[in-house]
Amino acid sequence: MKTQAYDFKAFISNELLDDIKPPTASILPLAAAPLWTSMAVSAETTIQTKMITAFTPLIDLIQGMAYPVAMVVVLGGALFVMIGNSEKGFSMMQKAGLGYVIVMLAPMILNVLVDAMEGVA
Repeated sequence: MKTQAYDFKAFISNELLDDIKPPTASILPLAAAPLWTSMAVSAETTIQTKMITAFTPLIDLIQGMAYPVAMVVVLGGALFVMIGNSEKGFSMMQKAGLGYVIVMLAPMILNVLVDAMEGVA
């Protein structure tokens, strides 16, 4: 296999741009294919999209509150560990971490479920 060497000075001065050929008409159908599929959007998909975007501010609010609440619970668990009730303290910290992860992943999981049900209907 033979490789072609390029001149660095020609690359920097953009002399190689003269060798580039514009695309031909043979790839135009490929470029227009996404436009054809977007025209075939059904009413159900539009309603689902509106419903999902309607809850976006609420989801953002809950996700924004998840970190401070989880931090308060983790600090409370640390206080329980310091006063000698380590079982309850570690349980609180574990549940706070798990709750934070679930709150952050819940919208993604629900989007997967919506997409799966879209394929069923």
